[in-house]
Amino acid sequence: MTRWLAALFLIFSLVVPALAGEARSPAAAGTSTTGVEAQPAPNAPPSDRLDAAKAALDKIAAALAVETVPDADLVKLRGDIDPVLTQVLGVAVEVTPKQAAIKLRLEQLGAPPEKDANPQAPTEDPKVTQDRTEQLKLQATFDDLAKRAKLLQVQAEQMAAQIGDRRRALFTNSVFQGGQSIVSPALWLDVAQEAPRDLASTAEIFTELLRQLKYGLTGSKAALALALLALIVLSAVWAVLAIMRVLPKAKPHRELNALRVSFAALWSGVAVMIPPLGAIGAVFALVDWLGVSDPQLRRLGLNLIAVMVRLAVTAGMITAILAPFRSFWRPIDLSDRVARRLARLIFVLMGVASIGKVVEVLAETVGASLQVSVAARGLFALLVGLILARGLYGIILSPDTKPETAGRPSNIVDESPFWAPIRLLAWLATFAIIGAAVSGYVALSAFLVTQMAWMAFVGGVLFLLLKLSDGGMEQAFRPNSRMSRSLTATIGVGRESLQQIGVLLSGLTTVSLSAAAVMLVLFPWGVQSHDMIGAAQSLFFGVKIGDVTISLSSVVLALVYFAVGYGLTRAVRNWLENRYLPLTQLDQGLRDAISASVGYLGLGVTLALALSYVGISLDKLALVAGALSVGIGLGLQGVVANFVSGLIIMWERAIRVGDLVVVGGETGTVRRINIRATEIQTADRATTIVPNGNMITGVVKNFVRMDRVGRVVIPVQATWDADPEKVREILVDTARAHEEVVGFPSPFALFVRFSAMLEFELYCFVEDVDRAARVRSDLHFAIFRAFAEAGLKMNPPTSTPLDASVIEPLLRALAPPPPPEPKEREN
Repeated sequence: MTRWLAALFLIFSLVVPALAGEARSPAAAGTSTTGVEAQPAPNAPPSDRLDAAKAALDKIAAALAVETVPDADLVKLRGDIDPVLTQVLGVAVEVTPKQAAIKLRLEQLGAPPEKDANPQAPTEDPKVTQDRTEQLKLQATFDDLAKRAKLLQVQAEQMAAQIGDRRRALFTNSVFQGGQSIVSPALWLDVAQEAPRDLASTAEIFTELLRQLKYGLTGSKAALALALLALIVLSAVWAVLAIMRVLPKAKPHRELNALRVSFAALWSGVAVMIPPLGAIGAVFALVDWLGVSDPQLRRLGLNLIAVMVRLAVTAGMITAILAPFRSFWRPIDLSDRVARRLARLIFVLMGVASIGKVVEVLAETVGASLQVSVAARGLFALLVGLILARGLYGIILSPDTKPETAGRPSNIVDESPFWAPIRLLAWLATFAIIGAAVSGYVALSAFLVTQMAWMAFVGGVLFLLLKLSDGGMEQAFRPNSRMSRSLTATIGVGRESLQQIGVLLSGLTTVSLSAAAVMLVLFPWGVQSHDMIGAAQSLFFGVKIGDVTISLSSVVLALVYFAVGYGLTRAVRNWLENRYLPLTQLDQGLRDAISASVGYLGLGVTLALALSYVGISLDKLALVAGALSVGIGLGLQGVVANFVSGLIIMWERAIRVGDLVVVGGETGTVRRINIRATEIQTADRATTIVPNGNMITGVVKNFVRMDRVGRVVIPVQATWDADPEKVREILVDTARAHEEVVGFPSPFALFVRFSAMLEFELYCFVEDVDRAARVRSDLHFAIFRAFAEAGLKMNPPTSTPLDASVIEPLLRALAPPPPPEPKEREN
């Protein structure tokens, strides 16, 4: 029941201000406020549309001829230029293809024959002459329309630039105007002198307000007004309390996801905002009903309402993003301490800034002196800067002694890296606000305070919308969602494709929302959305670079054509690979060559057509290719060589997919022949990437060049006591008994050499060279078993140790006789 009552109050809060606004709307709702003449129908002739655009631009030019034009009027005039510019660009887009068609038609008709130069030339057909004359007239008409459209486009763009310059000049003069410093004693002396008179004027304003209210509150109307006011206040208080009770605080039973958290944050923020906003609107409607008609009082009331709206919106944004007392539903990763301190800081700053705005508006309403207005603006701006500095210092540097719940960091320094640039920008803005107020640029200081609040609001809304978008995309395109199942069932989109689609849509949404946020942030700085929209329109309808006109529309369509052509090329290639070529007698290598060539041809034709649609013709591509030839000769020759080598490999078919080759000491099977390199898979399942140039210029051993028959060679040794004929018989019979050894060529054995052992070699052949290693292993087992059954030994003879006592006599006999002893010399 409480939720239904809260919902009814929210509806009431929205309806009452709308009804009050409707009551105050002018009677002539259909009257144009722009001052620009009504636009002609879209199907009107191009000349009529250009005439209407010319009249509208002349009217805007007459308005700009005045020296002093207020900023609000400049904004309105700038908005009037955009539809005119769109109309002119539409005419240009409509005329351009007609000009091209007429030019092509005239080229086909050719030039008229020259009778003076060649009297014997045959007479031209009158129908051809008439057709040429009509085409020339149409060409002149469309050329005139194109020139007029171009002139009007230039005139509109110049007016837009002029308005932008004048608005920026007004902005600079109003914001960057220097004066007395807020700490100047002379300023405060002047304030002390003027303050009594300004206070008296303020008292008169409120006295007049009470007088008008007293005049309107008579009899039953006063009682009804008090009852309505009490009802509004009580309803607002009750609605706020009811909504605060309804908002989730504890951890939910179900698992939280990004979509639930972001949606709950957005709902909580809106729910907190609407009751006070509705109450404010109801109070304003009540005061308006009482008959307060003084313009100054109405202006003061509107500004008070604006201040209250800012405070309500601030409370809603704080509840949505920071969630000070709802940590489990907080969409931003902050600790409770930091979130609560930030919430308190933001609300205090907005309160001080709002009070300053009220004082500023009150000073303008009562006609306060310039010194009082400057002092009020500067003082509150300085207070905002000092409070912001103290708050930032306390949030960043004050440590926590108690750990936070949910495992979140307790200090902002340890949190997301995005806080570093935000913190730096906040400190820079703080120093700029304080410095501008102290140095005498009070208007700049107050402007910076307002812009900080505006940027914070835009950033908060952007953060919530991005969170909601990311969460929605994540849930919508998850594998088990209803949308994913529907897409899979209808168009056969796979799981990976669904995730990619979700990420792409999320990225596009992020870019769109960020662009809108940038436009809103730059709005108060004199950079209007009209300027960005005008630039976007010029980019969309065409930007001329040299002799080529490139437009966003043509680029988008060229991309669409390229995507369609690429898809058709892939479809044809898949049809060749899977349907047609398998039915032919061509080998796999030639099939791959045909399929790859069709793919490259289709890709080249599609690219050429897409570029020609943009405006880059084939002759311009030839010039570009000629310019690139220098780079190809210097730095891209290796790439070009590999490209040409790949084409040679595919069509020469010396190496094909599935061949067993040896390249650079690596033995493996060719798995893929690309346009730049060849992939070879080795026996250890590794992939070797070999440039095609090496495959052409280097030495490549191909085991299956002509066929897949492979030879198996098995060396065998036997002892000297073995019968060689018996050994040959065993080897040949063993090879013939294997089922994968072919009968032709038949197996044979060779007696290789005599050495410490009798050496033989068995030669046999297998149908598939990939099975050679397995067959060799099987034959090793079979030969070993056959030799053992036949009693043949394959082990070498063992050596025996030498006995010294046996060979000692032989060594003595072979030794030379000792030399004779020398005789003694006689004395």
